[in-house]
Amino acid sequence: MCGIIGRIDTSDISFEVLSGLRRLEYRGYDSAGLAVLNGHGIYVLKKAGSVEKLLQLYRSNPVKGYVAIAHTRWATHGSVSDSNAHPHLSCDRNIAVIHNGIIDNFSELREKLKLKGHKFSSETDTEVVAHLMEDYLKDGKSLMDSGLELAKTLEGQYALVIMSRNHPDSLLALRHNAPLIVGIGEGFSAVASDVLGFIDWTNKAVFIEDDSVCLLHREQIDVRSLNGARRNFEVVELAEEMSSEGKESYEHYTLKEIYEQPEAVMRVLKQDPGSLTLFRKQLQDAKRVFFVAAGTSYHASMVAKEYLARNMGVYSEVILASEYKSYLRWFDDETVLVAVSQSGETMDVLEAVRGGKERGCTVLGVVNHSPSTLERISDTVVNLRAGQEVGVAATKSFTSQIALFYLISKKGVDKKEIEGIAEAIKQAIKEEKTIKRIAEMIASGKDLYYLGRGINYPIALEGALKMKELAYIHAEGLAAGELKHGPLALIEKGVPLILINPLDESYQDTISNGMEVKARGGMLIGVSSEPNAIYDYFIRIPKVDNQHYPLVTAIPMQLLAYHAARLLRADIDKPRNLAKSVTVK
Repeated sequence: MCGIIGRIDTSDISFEVLSGLRRLEYRGYDSAGLAVLNGHGIYVLKKAGSVEKLLQLYRSNPVKGYVAIAHTRWATHGSVSDSNAHPHLSCDRNIAVIHNGIIDNFSELREKLKLKGHKFSSETDTEVVAHLMEDYLKDGKSLMDSGLELAKTLEGQYALVIMSRNHPDSLLALRHNAPLIVGIGEGFSAVASDVLGFIDWTNKAVFIEDDSVCLLHREQIDVRSLNGARRNFEVVELAEEMSSEGKESYEHYTLKEIYEQPEAVMRVLKQDPGSLTLFRKQLQDAKRVFFVAAGTSYHASMVAKEYLARNMGVYSEVILASEYKSYLRWFDDETVLVAVSQSGETMDVLEAVRGGKERGCTVLGVVNHSPSTLERISDTVVNLRAGQEVGVAATKSFTSQIALFYLISKKGVDKKEIEGIAEAIKQAIKEEKTIKRIAEMIASGKDLYYLGRGINYPIALEGALKMKELAYIHAEGLAAGELKHGPLALIEKGVPLILINPLDESYQDTISNGMEVKARGGMLIGVSSEPNAIYDYFIRIPKVDNQHYPLVTAIPMQLLAYHAARLLRADIDKPRNLAKSVTVK
């Protein structure tokens, strides 16, 4: 959720660090701040609102420094305000701290620190860290030893970056159940919650192991386990598809990423054959298979469940990662968990994986972001290679997940078949003008329903999620067969309903459900390869193999939500209250 970026160099890098912070805006936030260190001390600028507001503050007061840390905050403890924005300072202003996560025992620590005379200027849990570090360093501890002591004291979840005026050649970083990555450059080092923060500076990264304390210098880093033992680390080159890209001629990243889907689906083919074969074998050999995912990845996993049943004869269950504890009784060494996360850092998914590994489960990871925690703790992993997805609402990662699951489930999928899917997606995108006209009608309403049956039901759920995320319109995805078991009571004259109705085995039954809606005055928007007299509006999709339809029907759902949001002047790339990577519970 929160964005963390820091850099230690030999000359002023304050503006560069702010530029790195801008690249992390997609993660979701409500305030932003910067701390810089130079020969005169630590200077802090912070502001509730956007990074642009922070930049305006910086332009009017351009503080300079050769060590800088910056942060975008997503409020957990304390309101959205200038004082609660990070970085936070110690009483003597010699320590500055930025933090992603939640410190569970902060109230107890805060009271103890107050009794020792510390004064607090915010409502946050994070500020206790600055005051604790102040005490440790005054007691004569080194920066590394202070970090190790801090890790013993804190309870909860955190990625922390700490700047000390009295240690001007270092940055301290701590990690416990929250992402933190170090970038290695020529004559400098950087640290961030996401490689996108520093990828324009260097493509060399160190993925810091969980439960580590890291001391960054300009030319080297020192990584320790919590008991103080040195940890070996590997410098890796970041994958090309993780490179930072602009919006080009597109108005929003979200639209650009919708248009990138044909190419993203083709990149799914770039899998290591050995990993793919092992992944498939582990699914076939399992006594039980559970998908654990959240949000859009949960909907993609529902499609995957259908693929595994049809193509492999494998029965599986899809569970919301946040609800995994209800299924623990079935987690054992004969169980495979398929953990699906675009970022590889989704906290609920990681919690489910850790719970499974404790009970002997085999974990198969499906990620897009590399390196990531999920990638490193999975027994076998496959990467979508969809490329950096900046828009908070998942688009190309969703279709890439579906394409990858199809590839895994069905042997003999070749480049020609995937090329056919990519071409079908291009044809679906060409319906954008029709979709824009329908969006004008949708944008003036308050409620919207999506109906799908079988493999199309997850697309109904995903379409509704996209409309909620992007346009803030109340939307529900419904299983077509359940319409008459309650939801039909919501249908009255003029209520719009999107009928996801490709020419597959569910077509005629779904038409019957549409007729029930029409009989009660509802307005039908049909999504199919063939028009039908019952449709009030029609979005044409190309005719494809029945199993390929989810990849095609997803496109108009995304475009409809995008254009409704654009008409309503919503913040499309950064929807309110949402984060790209949900790294707290």
